Amino acid sequence: MVCRLQKYRRKGIDCTMIKYLRTLRPTSLKQKTAVFILLPTFLIMAGIGTLSLNLMGKVLLEQWQQTAIAKLHQSAHYVDMRLMRPKEVLQFLQQKEQDNLRWNEIQVLLDQLENLDGVVSVNHEWTTGPAPDAQPTKATEMMHRFTKHRLTRITLSLPQYNPQANSKTVSMFAWFEDQDGHDTGYIEVILSFLDLIDQIVKSPWWKSNKAFIVDGQRNILASTPLVEDAEQSSGRVVFGKEDRFEAKTWEAMVRNSSGTVFSPGMVPEKISGFYRLAEAPWTLVITAPGEQVLRPILNFRLYYFIIGGVGILVALSYIHFVTEQTTRAINRLSSAADDLARGKFSEPLMVDSRDEVGDLTTSFNLMTRQLKERLQLQQAMDIAREVQQNLLPRHGFSADGLEVAGTTLYCDATGGDYIDLLDPSVENKSITVVVGDVVGHGIGAALLMATVRALLRGRASRPGSLAEVINDVNRLLCKDTSRSGNFVTLFCLEIDQRNKLIRWVRCGHDCALHYWPAEHVFKELRGEGLALGVDATFSYESNSIRFTDDRQLILLGSDGVWEAENKQGEMFGKQRVKSIISKCHELPAEKIIDKITEEIILFQDGAPQNDDITLVVIKTW
Repeated sequence: MVCRLQKYRRKGIDCTMIKYLRTLRPTSLKQKTAVFILLPTFLIMAGIGTLSLNLMGKVLLEQWQQTAIAKLHQSAHYVDMRLMRPKEVLQFLQQKEQDNLRWNEIQVLLDQLENLDGVVSVNHEWTTGPAPDAQPTKATEMMHRFTKHRLTRITLSLPQYNPQANSKTVSMFAWFEDQDGHDTGYIEVILSFLDLIDQIVKSPWWKSNKAFIVDGQRNILASTPLVEDAEQSSGRVVFGKEDRFEAKTWEAMVRNSSGTVFSPGMVPEKISGFYRLAEAPWTLVITAPGEQVLRPILNFRLYYFIIGGVGILVALSYIHFVTEQTTRAINRLSSAADDLARGKFSEPLMVDSRDEVGDLTTSFNLMTRQLKERLQLQQAMDIAREVQQNLLPRHGFSADGLEVAGTTLYCDATGGDYIDLLDPSVENKSITVVVGDVVGHGIGAALLMATVRALLRGRASRPGSLAEVINDVNRLLCKDTSRSGNFVTLFCLEIDQRNKLIRWVRCGHDCALHYWPAEHVFKELRGEGLALGVDATFSYESNSIRFTDDRQLILLGSDGVWEAENKQGEMFGKQRVKSIISKCHELPAEKIIDKITEEIILFQDGAPQNDDITLVVIKTW
């Protein structure tokens, strides 16, 4: 009982809410203008503004990204070039033939390294004897020592930042091995780290943004003054340890050698870019506030909304002024439309303005007149469809050992496909079946079809062979089609079950399918013949065959059967028709036709029917 009360209360609340919402529904033209014109206009303008804001924001972000990467690349290239100078000197040892290497050549290289800009000192040590810079007592003794311990491999290490306090230096090593793989010594080049990054620190972007130089272990080797103050107060700083955005930037640095990272949000709080050096395991990183990058677009958004709001107020005032003058004309149109909806065709409305309302009134008068004409045309079409349906055979034909059934599905109200059953005789077990297809669709094709039917029925009532009948019909039809160029394809078949004889004349129509169930074989009833209404002098000839097996099936159809298309543009095809016949040949002729039409409809799957479909099935047993 309590549940029912709650249910009824809920229904009462819902009804009250619906009634309240209905009271808020706009009823006057002014209210509808505000709700359905002004409000959507405002929403569209706001949407366009938001979209424009996003697009311009993306453009600015891309420009900042390209500029930041370019600046970082330029600075990284400068450091790489400074590191390449001592490296090129050390690489001379790799390119020198090892058996010709002398200690005095090494001494020259050491002197060159010490004279390079930014080199603090050069250290070396040899495990095979005295250092190469020591003066040998005998040249032959030194040569013997280098020959005995000939250098076969020299390995250059990447620059390493020296972690000693306040050292601010970088070391590069060249390791030497003999032919047995034993270490024979090394050369250490110590460079000033501050001298390497001197140009970077002096760059405007370094001073105006938060920037870092980070090594492969996440240690910050150098940074802007803001971060340096933090380092002095808390010791060495690990990049991304305290800041989530810096940690996200570090994850991107691990995956890529260069790129940019944005924090979430339409206007990112922070934006960063990074670029990894080629000659050292260090990465240049720059971060900037998102508002700083997007400040132009934020100002644009403010101005856009101000101007848009003023524009909407002006449009509202103008529309209010205009609608006052047009309301009366629209009310007249509304009243006339109500009369038209009730089926009352009133006199044309007076057009007293040249604006859109006047155009609307003119269009309404034209619509009323055309609607009246179309209504009359529709009534005429209904009569034409009824007349054409009466011209088609309503029932099939059945005799002992012979059965005929047919159907026609028009794609328009009327069509040009034609079926007729002539001279049916139950006693003689014979009938003449005619299937035709007039070019085109609609009323014109239906009228030509009626003409062909009248000519064929009138001539078939007089004596003459099947070929003579068709020749006479063609000669008469050409008199009507000589100017229009219309034509008719026709297949006229006469079957005599008692005498086991089939005669036919083919007039440009698709061949009939002849199926023998006992042998599971399909054949086509072919024959030469031009379409009717093309050439009055053409002579048609009949074809005939005799059959011994009583069980057979003949299918006559128009091209709308096998040319029916689905939504993908695929045609139904004759092969599908043959497959249905071979599976359903034992069914009555009418059931076979129903099965074929059902399969065509399923195949089309809602696609429009573009041509008339006509089928006739003849069975003997």
